[in-house]
Amino acid sequence: MNDLELVRRLRRLRRTLLMLETELRLNHIDLKLVEEIEERLEHGIATDPRSADLRTLVDALRESTMTPRKELMRDTVRAAEKLRDAVDAIVDRIA
Repeated sequence: MNDLELVRRLRRLRRTLLMLETELRLNHIDLKLVEEIEERLEHGIATDPRSADLRTLVDALRESTMTPRKELMRDTVRAAEKLRDAVDAIVDRIA
């Protein structure tokens, strides 16, 4: 995958993460957004060696959504923020 295509896909992933973070801050877990994040990773992003490490962060995010309790919501928000920060770091390195 060339740099431009990877950056485009990562930016789309970032927008999805922002939507998820907004939902989480409203104490709502949108599992469709989590699934969309996983799909974006599986369909290209994780196959590139520059972004392969994102898989671990997506797994952590997914695990934090499996038991949706209010007291764990902050952990889920932090997992989404950490993933978004990692996406930003990759985009910054490429761009």
